[in-house]
Amino acid sequence: MKLSGRTVAVGALLLAIVLAFVLRGPSSGDSPEHRTDSDADNGASALVQLASALDHPTAILQDGFQPDLGMGAVFVLTPTQGFTRDEAARALDYVKGGGVLVYGSEQGDPQLDLTLQVARQRTLASGDADGAGPQLAGVAHVAGSVAVQPLTPARAQVILLRSGGGQPIAFEEFIGRGRLVVLADPLPLCNGHLRQADNWRLAADLVGLAPAGSRVAFDEYHHGPVGVDSPLTGWLSTAWGVAIAWAVIVAFAGLLLRGRAFGPRLELPGTAVRSSAEHVVAAGALLARSRAASATGRLLAAATRRALAARHGIGPGPGFELTLARRAPAEAAELRRAEAELEQGGEGETALLDAARRLHALAYPDHPPPSVARE
Repeated sequence: MKLSGRTVAVGALLLAIVLAFVLRGPSSGDSPEHRTDSDADNGASALVQLASALDHPTAILQDGFQPDLGMGAVFVLTPTQGFTRDEAARALDYVKGGGVLVYGSEQGDPQLDLTLQVARQRTLASGDADGAGPQLAGVAHVAGSVAVQPLTPARAQVILLRSGGGQPIAFEEFIGRGRLVVLADPLPLCNGHLRQADNWRLAADLVGLAPAGSRVAFDEYHHGPVGVDSPLTGWLSTAWGVAIAWAVIVAFAGLLLRGRAFGPRLELPGTAVRSSAEHVVAAGALLARSRAASATGRLLAAATRRALAARHGIGPGPGFELTLARRAPAEAAELRRAEAELEQGGEGETALLDAARRLHALAYPDHPPPSVARE
């Protein structure tokens, strides 16, 4: 079945559209690291809005992790890029100086856990938890993940939430003049879960730990920039990028459907069949220009010796001439005459051609050389 040009063009256009959407990638419908710039159910953009609604200016730490005491509270949710030793030390110094650090992560950051002395159990527990004390007012029950990794609080770390089985899910600790709150499950603070159970009260109480009117900061530096995996995806995600992509697709489709060749078609000239004599003459002319007649003669003699040795079963070595004289005296005599003619004939083209013919006939007696007219 032969397809028309218009059908092929429409198919190519549809393929280009599909390719553009594939390269653009899916919309941001998931945020497992709980980014505060994501409106997904597991994103945390509503937490920023809640802080603003409670009269706290907000700040996003995205160019580096440099908390200062002008920030009443700093939220660190599920860091995906590891903390360095210096960054973890800054977090601890910030708490000792009087800041409030809310650190929620499912598996934790190794360096930050080590610096803040956060220990985690290797077992799993339900993320649905109950309030364990009066520290969080009004938080009776919290709805979280299906399974979380419980904490192992130290003596100075007071448990705030316990799972249905009694495992610690959250604790707080006073360090210096500040406070550290650690959550084994940050999901209750995310967009799609704030309305469940007492999650919104938990979020409001944690934001309320910051002094009135102070800034509340959110760490996005340890989530990494958006779109670093594919610059083309980030480019196609912008309005002007999509517009340029559509313009390119429309222009391509228009040229494909209505474009025509520039001028008449040109037929390539056919290649004429050349005889082997012309190749010999051309090779001879190149040899004459390069003055390589003596080198060519030696190569021809060596090739003839190899052919005779293979035909008569003679191994290479100094006894080649004697063995060849015993097994094929006529061919041995002809080889000596041809080689002598090459040595005595100088570098003339005529002597080289005569010797080449004799050596060819000697090496390949069943394939005589072609006759070439001498000029």
